[in-house]
Amino acid sequence: MFNWFKKKKEEKPEFLDVTNMRLNQLRKNGFVDYDLKTWQITAVYEYDWGNNYWADEFQLVQANETIYLYIEEDGGHLDCAVAHKIDVNEVEGEDGKDVIDHILDKEQPPRKVLYRGELFIREKESLGHFRDTNDSQDAWSEFVSWTFNNKEKTKSLNVEQWGEQEFAAAVSQPVNELMFSNFIMP
Repeated sequence: MFNWFKKKKEEKPEFLDVTNMRLNQLRKNGFVDYDLKTWQITAVYEYDWGNNYWADEFQLVQANETIYLYIEEDGGHLDCAVAHKIDVNEVEGEDGKDVIDHILDKEQPPRKVLYRGELFIREKESLGHFRDTNDSQDAWSEFVSWTFNNKEKTKSLNVEQWGEQEFAAAVSQPVNELMFSNFIMP
């Protein structure tokens, strides 16, 4: 499945020049401005999708709101999305059946799902490993992720399965790296 003997992800440098910083260099306990608000970075996560393909996710908190900034680097270009966690029980298949029941019964998700009246169509399935950077280098958790996009491809809905019975979901929208500014890093 995964080649654990492959090249490791490049380590982030200790010194950061905040005048010339990229989003994928954010650090825990730092601050960044987005959407006319200042957000604190409260957690940093890593994803290993296999074949030397990595992604970072930053938990950003502002007052009582939490968002997740997901970043994939592709040849120097950063693909970014902002996600909000949702209740997976609010996602249902096109047949009206709960998405979790559908996955458990058929061992795969439906092709189409509905969330708050909006239709999303399944685009891909990904096997991955996830790690909170506060944990040890070996503390990876395996999961399966299914990505559904709306017809306009302006929003994605992800359903994740962690183990036999644990599920999570999030809705995300792509964002431009330039929408973030005023980096303050510890």
